Amino acid sequence: MASYQYGGQALIEGVLMRGRHALAVALRHPDGSIVWATERLDLGLRARRALKLPFLRGLVVLYDTLVTGTRWLVRSATIQALALEDADDGSGNGADDGSGTGAGKSGQAAAGTGTVLHTLLLAPILAAVGAAEGHDSGYTDPDAPGGSSPATSGSSRGLGKGYSVAVGGMLLFSLVLGIGLFFLLPLFLAQATVGRVSQGFAFQLSEGVIRVAIFIGYLMLVGRAADVRRTFQYHGAEHMSIHTLEAGDPLTVDAARKYPTAHPRCGTEFLVVVLIVSILAFAVVGSLPPLWLVVSRVVLVPVIAAVSYEILQLGARHRSHAVVRWLWSPGIWVQKITTRQPTDAMIEVAIVSLQQALIADGREIPEGSAQFASRPIESDLGGPKDDAAGSPGPKP
Repeated sequence: MASYQYGGQALIEGVLMRGRHALAVALRHPDGSIVWATERLDLGLRARRALKLPFLRGLVVLYDTLVTGTRWLVRSATIQALALEDADDGSGNGADDGSGTGAGKSGQAAAGTGTVLHTLLLAPILAAVGAAEGHDSGYTDPDAPGGSSPATSGSSRGLGKGYSVAVGGMLLFSLVLGIGLFFLLPLFLAQATVGRVSQGFAFQLSEGVIRVAIFIGYLMLVGRAADVRRTFQYHGAEHMSIHTLEAGDPLTVDAARKYPTAHPRCGTEFLVVVLIVSILAFAVVGSLPPLWLVVSRVVLVPVIAAVSYEILQLGARHRSHAVVRWLWSPGIWVQKITTRQPTDAMIEVAIVSLQQALIADGREIPEGSAQFASRPIESDLGGPKDDAAGSPGPKP
């Protein structure tokens, strides 16, 4: 069993795994192959002790994973788009190779014109979920010496200045959408209904109930899109592979199939805790003039996130207690929406990502683990072609 708790995040046709010292990403290329990359996490702000203090550390981790998660979310969509572009030009191999991975034409269909829109819609959820799954991970400074893998080069094909703008734009969009949809809209709706009668606890409670309803409704609505549904399947594959590692089983598809798509350490719990803490926090704020009510909802977001992170840490340390498991059960319930049963091909991608994270951390892959053909991701982003493309994956 791993001595460190690995966590991750679903991407577009892939999985990001976050370890102690590095993260790894594996993606299913439209041609059916698996591509991967790693990136260091033990540089930059992580070395500063002050940023590991309670409450402050949660904000640092949240900021880091929002940036890193969004960056890789954009990159995973970019790889799909570039590959499809090549296929349209007749220079790529977009057809299913008949290998049984199911990642050829079906993978391309899932990465069609709706991918960019649905990536935008998914960003506030996936980034926040990833922020809480890698509990011990710190800030990654991609500009620090040795802080990025070859795959993160800004000069790579399709990843120049426009890419940086895309990441910044999506991050800004995610924050605006998240705050507007999950904090301000419930306030306005509660003000227009219960607020006409009461500004007391009934108002705060109704605002919280509306916030929960919007959150669940949002997940169910975006989950109806085919490519979002596939992303939720990759989320399930990520959890199943982590279950397998934590149980001490070899990392194989058959072993992973024994485990559920839900995981008790999923960052979905972070979002659920945020919803609950926000009700209590805004109840303390109480009645304010309309403008200050809006300001309070925006200003208190980082405070609520920091407190929620510490509560999540506390719950993780005492998960063996039945009462704690019961209190955290809503996070498992919500995962019935944010995770789906993956295909074998998706589990393969999650396993490759987890294996690469283990290797980057200097840890051994469990004996008997599967070896899947894969190649470094930079060969698909304009970097040097890997002569070993299609060769077996990491060896234990």
